[in-house]
Amino acid sequence: MTGFASARRVREVQDHVRQNLHADLGLEALAELAGVSRFHFARIFKAHAGETLNRFVRRARLERAAALMRARPERRLLEVALDAGFDSAADFSRVFRQHYGIAPRSWDRTQRLEAMVPGYEDGLSAARASCPRLAPVVRRHPACRLAYVRVATPFLDAELLEAGYRTLLGWLAARGLDGTLVPLLGMSWDQPETAPLEQIRFDLALPIPDGLRVEGPVSELRLPEIRSVEVRVDGELPHVALAWEHLYEAWLPASGEAPADLPAMKRFRRRPEDLGWFRVDLDCCIALD
Repeated sequence: MTGFASARRVREVQDHVRQNLHADLGLEALAELAGVSRFHFARIFKAHAGETLNRFVRRARLERAAALMRARPERRLLEVALDAGFDSAADFSRVFRQHYGIAPRSWDRTQRLEAMVPGYEDGLSAARASCPRLAPVVRRHPACRLAYVRVATPFLDAELLEAGYRTLLGWLAARGLDGTLVPLLGMSWDQPETAPLEQIRFDLALPIPDGLRVEGPVSELRLPEIRSVEVRVDGELPHVALAWEHLYEAWLPASGEAPADLPAMKRFRRRPEDLGWFRVDLDCCIALD
């Protein structure tokens, strides 16, 4: 198996886990999904993901639970636990405390559970003064088939985003397609408030036609038809963080809505090659149940 093929299978399993938290997510079941032996898959998963499969599954369930707790503060822990794939509230509470060092009942559902890059909070505070008014709207989007590249630790090395973007455009160009003519999406299952910085991944994606074979450095994701809440950000990069904060901590709790088992998305109105990676014009979107 080539390096591209093994990395793609790991990404596909990660996507399967995120979207099927109630399924059997043991090593044997996921190795079968990947089409390799469980001993080999355990090794290649850790090599490509930077963590063991068991730790990733546990983290995926915890991050889903934390997102539900932020969106719906009134929800009982048992409901949250079951929705995130845990067997009981007691099991969820034990794992939450082990992972974050705090009991879920003691979490105020807004404070960060993981450390951010130095100066992040100061930068966010400074950005509040220049952030335009955020006006969330609910929209629907049709189902689509995407080709994506997954970028590791974008918070720690912003140049990785540009390199990933070039890879995606180059892959499409080699197949006779112009990626600059179709909408660009950014997607992330990981939230910096609840995921370790070194484990945060960001996907850059472009829609592709049915029948195009996905291979090499890219993976495929099929998004269903979705209803999402979104807010436009036309400004500096820190304004994006403020948009997510507003959606998760203000709009969702007030609306009674809950986020779906889908990544948070950025729908670019203008492309990075036009604005650079530190100024943006995009919609921050959260798919709704």
